[in-house]
Amino acid sequence: MSDSIVIKCRGLVKGKAEGEALVAPTTLSFWGEVDPISGRIIASGHPLEGKSLRGKVLVIESTKGSSATPLVIGLAHAEGNAPVALVNINVDALAVLGCVVNNIPMVSELERVPFEIIETGDHVSVDADNGIITVTKK
Repeated sequence: MSDSIVIKCRGLVKGKAEGEALVAPTTLSFWGEVDPISGRIIASGHPLEGKSLRGKVLVIESTKGSSATPLVIGLAHAEGNAPVALVNINVDALAVLGCVVNNIPMVSELERVPFEIIETGDHVSVDADNGIITVTKK
């Protein structure tokens, strides 16, 4: 493993988690683009189509859309198929709510553009309590 990269950020939903990164510089709607039972992204043509959220640190521009976002996150969490943490550039209050009720750490306001640093498959540790993301390149 190579050296780690540390990125300062703002913790929105407190907690700590780590896992493999799942990265796309785009938005994702949990309503209609994520199957909460399997945890797979089902949006046709989405860069992460077919990928599982299970155990991943989801690094995206933002979630989008529906008031069902917290419900879908909750269903995925109940099935063991939710991401372990969310890293977002822009904040969707409904995703924050979904993370709060499911104890999923969420961060934003990164000091660096994550898509220039983090790639799918990298190991990412999110410490929303202290506002730090640590990236270990794959």
